[in-house]
Amino acid sequence: MKFGREWGMPNKWTFNVIPIRNFVNQYMPVDGKGWLDPFCGHVSWAEHRNDLNPENKNAQYHLEAQAFLEQMKGKFNGAIFDPPYSLTQVSRSYNDIGLQFKSKENPTGGFPRVRDLISQKLRKGGICLSFGWNSNGIGKTRGFELIEILVVSHGGNRNDTICIAEKKVQINPSEVRDE
Repeated sequence: MKFGREWGMPNKWTFNVIPIRNFVNQYMPVDGKGWLDPFCGHVSWAEHRNDLNPENKNAQYHLEAQAFLEQMKGKFNGAIFDPPYSLTQVSRSYNDIGLQFKSKENPTGGFPRVRDLISQKLRKGGICLSFGWNSNGIGKTRGFELIEILVVSHGGNRNDTICIAEKKVQINPSEVRDE
């Protein structure tokens, strides 16, 4: 397992931070083919991009992350898991587009249903890149093995961004029919 720490100028859009962009480029193909991003924001290179905000021109879909993943058919090569990092950010995302957060999903629990769906959607050997203020990733219990952790410091009183690369190494019995 690889571990590193770098400094990067903070930016609201995760992938505009140079060390984080470089981290993504190590794992995702340039065209993003076969990759999912359920929280794409304004910067993502995944082939299949979703963002709740209908004004976001980078997204092809404008659904809650869980609904987006549930409608995606087949198995995928990789996924980006870059949700809002706090309940305040989740609330702001909804308020910015005139909605009130009412999802059945539990963002304070780390979007567990979205993590489950990412695990189900990735083929064995698939890569998931997770970003946030913790190092949970998708996790060992969902069949993933940690490849790399990159801590990106933003200086001052700003939280670091923790970047996780994981590889799906185990297929859950419920997925065998889908392979």
